Amino acid sequence: GCLRGHQWTATSGNIVDGNATVADGAWHHVAQVVDDESLSLYVDGKLDVRKKLQGVKSAADSPLLLGARSLSTPGPRLRGCLDEVCVFNRPLAAEELKALHDRTRTRLASAQKADPSLYLAVRRVKRQIMFKDPSVDFSQVIFVDVPFSETPHESMHRVFPQAQRNCGRLLVLDGLHPGGKLRKIPVPAPGMFWRPDLSFDGRKALFCYRPEKDRTFHLYEINLDGSGLRQVTFGGYDDLDPVYMPDGHIIFLSNRGNSYARCAVGHPSYVLARCDRDGKNIYLISASNEPEYTPALLPDGRVLYTRWEYTDKELMRIQSLWTVNPDGTNVAVYWGNQSFWPDMLLEARPIPGTHRVMFAGHGHHDVFKGCVGILDRTRGFNYPDGLTKVTADVPWPEVGDGPDERMETDAYHASGAYAGYKSPFPLSEEVFLVSIRTGEKRLPTKRDHSRGKFMLYLMDIYGNRELIHEGAHNVLYALPVRPRPKPPVLPDRVAWPGSEKEGGEVKPGVLYSANVFEGMPAALKEKAKYLRVINLDYTTFTFGLKTQGPGFWGQECKPHMHAGPPLSITGNDGIKRILGTVPIEADGSVSFEVPPCKQLHFQLLDEHHRALQTMRSFANVMPGEQRGCVGCHEMHSVAPAAYAALAAKKLPAQITPPPWGPHYSLGYERDIQPILDKHCGSCHQGNGKGREKLDLTLRPSKDAGVFPEPYVTLTLGAKREFPGHFPRNCDGGIAGTILPMVYPNPPEEDRTIPPMTTLSYKSKLIEIAMSGKHHDVKVDDLSLLKLITWVDILCPYLGEAEIRAMPDPDPNEPLFKNSGYPPRSPGIHAFTDSPYPPRMKNAPIVNRAYRQDEYPTQADRLEKM
Repeated sequence: GCLRGHQWTATSGNIVDGNATVADGAWHHVAQVVDDESLSLYVDGKLDVRKKLQGVKSAADSPLLLGARSLSTPGPRLRGCLDEVCVFNRPLAAEELKALHDRTRTRLASAQKADPSLYLAVRRVKRQIMFKDPSVDFSQVIFVDVPFSETPHESMHRVFPQAQRNCGRLLVLDGLHPGGKLRKIPVPAPGMFWRPDLSFDGRKALFCYRPEKDRTFHLYEINLDGSGLRQVTFGGYDDLDPVYMPDGHIIFLSNRGNSYARCAVGHPSYVLARCDRDGKNIYLISASNEPEYTPALLPDGRVLYTRWEYTDKELMRIQSLWTVNPDGTNVAVYWGNQSFWPDMLLEARPIPGTHRVMFAGHGHHDVFKGCVGILDRTRGFNYPDGLTKVTADVPWPEVGDGPDERMETDAYHASGAYAGYKSPFPLSEEVFLVSIRTGEKRLPTKRDHSRGKFMLYLMDIYGNRELIHEGAHNVLYALPVRPRPKPPVLPDRVAWPGSEKEGGEVKPGVLYSANVFEGMPAALKEKAKYLRVINLDYTTFTFGLKTQGPGFWGQECKPHMHAGPPLSITGNDGIKRILGTVPIEADGSVSFEVPPCKQLHFQLLDEHHRALQTMRSFANVMPGEQRGCVGCHEMHSVAPAAYAALAAKKLPAQITPPPWGPHYSLGYERDIQPILDKHCGSCHQGNGKGREKLDLTLRPSKDAGVFPEPYVTLTLGAKREFPGHFPRNCDGGIAGTILPMVYPNPPEEDRTIPPMTTLSYKSKLIEIAMSGKHHDVKVDDLSLLKLITWVDILCPYLGEAEIRAMPDPDPNEPLFKNSGYPPRSPGIHAFTDSPYPPRMKNAPIVNRAYRQDEYPTQADRLEKM
């Protein structure tokens, strides 16, 4: 409960911790004094602490910022209430500060004698008015009361080795006030819960629960009167966030695909899945490698959910909203796939009677801080269009507010100081249930034993809020207990293949576009001849640590790109396979068969197979699905124009594989370095004259650990820095590829790249290899195609061959046994206790087209290999 003072200078950050307790519910006079030599804190007229100032204090004409490091960096933000702020252009003496405090104390004492009865009477009337709103047509709510996880990271906080505390509860509150009757939903043993759902008649609850003896979550159903508890799903993977579907199926999240977020090693990603009401016939209906979040049912029968993806993008900033049919077909972006703000759109739900949705804007590294926002897709699909913020008192976590914030209403008032909002449930256009934190800290510390927990409120868009319930821990995911309309049942269009063990047939899907040139310049239309189809394979392998791997163990070996192991120095990437190319018709149309349940993205190629334009997102189809798109740009999932395209008059084309085959993945030392040795070695290796200018000899790098030369210089350039996990300040090498994980990375870097401005079409390396003018070098066709493709898929260093040669991590080795990563609940060992141990050489190969319940555990998957 003490103060912490921050003073940012041009060269240093000064932090000083006070000693006097100020979090005691009383008003305090606080002064932060900066002179040429020191940073001091005064509390109630007395010196509390003084520290020598590091750096030079800002000039008098510099902007004064409270709660931010600079005009461009949000930084640590000021929390709490400031009754009055006075700024002086000189450091005040101790006597002056005491005099100011004494005058303030006199005024405060006078104000505290006021009679509060009028205020309390007004508050009672306001509460009565708010709960008489017609949208509050229920008297019961169901919610979970759960502790904070040890880390607030978006993908780490929900499953093993986190979320292993056993003090969660699923509760029903009868009476919308703090004195309401609380009833615990009975379960066999103490454990942990996440997001529940209610049946359409409001009589049953579907929820995810992990009993204390288990390491994983599964789905359960129970009558709200406490009878009829049944377990729906089983096995050694996690099943989360179930949602009732109108046709009787259940949509939920599951990590049965055994894939790992490429930057969040240590636990598998949970993605959209569906099963029958009895838990059988579990299919993964998502092609995502990274985790997905908080599905909800839209009034038209589609599912709205959060998708985290970074296809050739920076990994932290794109967690946007998408929709999908309950059978997995017709995946489409809903809002934000090109948006830096807000950082993460989570817990979205439709606003009744409107076409808008309400969501919680959270941070990639902290889902326990957040704002409430509203989206209107009729006004746009990316920031700032279509977005309004409700809770103006809290900035978007992690990224701060953007340059063009628009409030839902200018009449909003905060009615106090709040640290975060979570799990909003809209009741009308203006009123919603929401969980709110009043304190900043998630967990108590030695210095500050207080913490801020989420409590349930009824709130409106104007900032009025009334407390409903304060729990033992965090009250989250509240739902009104009442019947609700059942959306229409959308037709099932999938040819479900059934059992992999029984050899069920997997039917291909068909992708078509009436015009891949939609919105493209005329110059590109004249040059584009082919569409390249790329598959980003699922990352089912990991060391479980952020590390470069064998020979370069530990986080001190950098850049590790937040991976374990990193496959590329340009970005946080997975294994990419070139499935091949299809021809583009004269009118720009294409139609071709594709393998289902795989991440696919596309590039427009010229006659030499150089990329003219690239798609920075992925598409997918389900078995037997036929769907259209518009092209490699912002709105790749919108409906194509309806006219008779040339491709539609033919049978769907077959993808023509590359010479090395569709299952092969390129690796630098296997495929690219031999080409350089053969065609460039005479000049740029050994005693060659060109070696001084560019040394193409394969050798260890001086600064990049596992990544060797000349790979590092070809991709990043000679000018580069490795101060941490990722490269910084690189000028780019002659490969000319995209560098999505090189910092600084401004917000516009993750948008669609203008055509014909990068990759192989503009690559200096490819120009030299193609021209025949560079010392008469003539590269053979196969080698040239490999070079071009390598540049266009962002210059991978490792491929599958290298990954499958790495041994599985041994949990008894000191590196793994003593590692503190990933964070875990008390008493848990992240490796030896894992229900799904990290593997490399023996990582499972998962075919998502088939039923997944025939492989209930990772061990079952390994048996089939």
